[in-house]
Amino acid sequence: MARSPDFPDAVRTRQTDTPLGGSFALIADELRDHKVCDLGCNQGHYLQFCGPGSLGLDVAAESVAACQARGLSAQRHDLNSLPLPIADEAFEVVLLSHVLEHVQAPLAMLRECNRIVQPEGKLIVGLPIEDGLYSRLRMDYFGGGEGHLYSFSLPNLDKLLRLCGFVRERVICHLPRLGNRPSVWNERLNRLLGTRLYTLSAAYWYVARKVGLPVADHQLSDYFSR
Repeated sequence: MARSPDFPDAVRTRQTDTPLGGSFALIADELRDHKVCDLGCNQGHYLQFCGPGSLGLDVAAESVAACQARGLSAQRHDLNSLPLPIADEAFEVVLLSHVLEHVQAPLAMLRECNRIVQPEGKLIVGLPIEDGLYSRLRMDYFGGGEGHLYSFSLPNLDKLLRLCGFVRERVICHLPRLGNRPSVWNERLNRLLGTRLYTLSAAYWYVARKVGLPVADHQLSDYFSR
């Protein structure tokens, strides 16, 4: 495992045990010491790295109980039920890891993320890749047991986030051959090749910054103005 002088051994070990831990190590600093809302927090795999005042929401009672048993703040809520029980601009960062492809109304969810994150705050979206080599060989994306309702290409996510008041800052690809193990190769390959790793990857992290408010419904398409 590559050693980072910023992270003690215990933190690096927890990253190794985290889903997508290898690529997650490259975004962990976006959560550390920040007040984060983890939507779909599961058992706190990522919430454990967030700063004071952070909160997780999850539909599963057992996930919320697991978070609370670890001393993490979490509450039960169905993410398809909007608005979320969160005040406006309450968080510095919103984390949406492998959730957007499951909810009934992704655009509405992204608008909610804009509402609850502070101006210039961050939105981090983690998504699987439907059309990459890994998925074609290893996964029945829509027919498998994962419950995927949607898939999002990078241009598609760029557009949706722009319509919801966000702008892309960076993309980190998760290379399955490197797995969960934090490695200097994760950082080097992402730095050198960037989104060109997309077709070889199993998933990706998209880090965006809030720059404004979502556009109105009638501005979502210019089709009828042509």
